[in-house]
Amino acid sequence: KMRSYHNLLSTCLGMAAVLHLTGAFILPQSITLTHGSHYSSETSLRPNTKFYNADTDTGSFSDSVPSDTDSDPQLPATESNTEVSTDLKRKLYQLAASYDRGFAATPKARSEANEIIEQLAAVNPTENAARGIDGDDFSDDVPLRATWRMIWTSAFDVVSLGASPIAAPSAIYQRITDPPIATNIIDFIPRAQTFFPSSTVPSSLLRAEVTTRASSRKGSANRVGLVFEGVKLQPIEFLGQKVDNLPPLSVDLTWQQDLIEQIASFVPGLENFSSEGKDDVDAPGYFDVEYLDDELLIICQQAPGGRFALVKVDNCDP
Repeated sequence: KMRSYHNLLSTCLGMAAVLHLTGAFILPQSITLTHGSHYSSETSLRPNTKFYNADTDTGSFSDSVPSDTDSDPQLPATESNTEVSTDLKRKLYQLAASYDRGFAATPKARSEANEIIEQLAAVNPTENAARGIDGDDFSDDVPLRATWRMIWTSAFDVVSLGASPIAAPSAIYQRITDPPIATNIIDFIPRAQTFFPSSTVPSSLLRAEVTTRASSRKGSANRVGLVFEGVKLQPIEFLGQKVDNLPPLSVDLTWQQDLIEQIASFVPGLENFSSEGKDDVDAPGYFDVEYLDDELLIICQQAPGGRFALVKVDNCDP
């Protein structure tokens, strides 16, 4: 019995070290979930600096066990990482729903989201997330291959879209189903359409697609380089009528790359923008994968960009 007790105590101390290092129990004092529901961290979580012993007879807790900071740090187990990431993802989803994907986020909400993302990055289960993104080995082992829908961002170039009085951003996707092509998709609806119930106003929708060519970066297993190739604007619906058969407005951007290739050898500093330098780890135009599993992707744009959290979806049909 004594040996079993010591084994149990050692196991508990190890779990406490894991939870302390990952910050799994850091929560705002209260989080509003949906209409009428309320979640309080005070009623379900304990501080992560001490163990609390449960008295099986009274159901009470005590501080009799020393702080977990006194124990030796241990490597987190897979099961612990899964539990930590599940809890962190839940908190991130709550923030995304409460602050309109970041478009209505307060400084405090952005700070909380950044803390959650940093903790998720510490338990990222995917190594070498950029493998297969070049599309030249015809491998099925491409972790980023999927259609991803944005649920949170702190990138100013995207958040600023929400300030337009004319058009409001609807669904935003990143489609990487045919590497190395990665397509960023933004659906726009009239701002006035957001003020009324959908049943009372005929819907209109315009889809913008930005096509890029992705590539892995030497020396950074989780960095993906991007080269812009084109932009397309496609009307999908107008006043309740399908108009996706209309020709899109397209702009080809590959000529810029061809021009850079021709003058790169004569203009200092342009070599990083050419095809010869685009694979260098710090060449302009890239994002870093901070977290990736079978349902959630978190990326960070090249500075001064921001972060994006995206969930895997079946398709991006409007």
